[in-house]
Amino acid sequence: MRNLIAILCLITATLSWAQAPKVIDVSKEIEPTTSWLEEVDSGKYAASWQQAGAFFQENVPQTLWVSKLEQVRRPLGVVKSREGVSRQVLTSIPQLPDGDYVILEFQTDFENKAQSIETVMLKKSAEQWSVIGYFIQ
Repeated sequence: MRNLIAILCLITATLSWAQAPKVIDVSKEIEPTTSWLEEVDSGKYAASWQQAGAFFQENVPQTLWVSKLEQVRRPLGVVKSREGVSRQVLTSIPQLPDGDYVILEFQTDFENKAQSIETVMLKKSAEQWSVIGYFIQ
């Protein structure tokens, strides 16, 4: 009987753990991310730069940002679907000052490239989250 209970507990724990990475905590950093991604999705690259955090703006000139998104993002086409797949909360990232950071990953299907991974990095400043990094794989 003990073995049966132990096996059931193990199966239940494994199923719960297997589902955990799919659950994204919808909290205060999600809204600025969604708003920012909408700017990028609609081709408003200069506006996305203006919405980004100070760290981003200090390290990526607006003209460079716009030209890179024109080269990389525009050819992907419209977003067909986007689903959150991971969320990391960090207080320390190499080569960045200590602080509150969140890294969100999305599995995104674009019109011209399915199964892409978009990574958005946010930093909290004065109780507000702002985008400081964006990557597409």
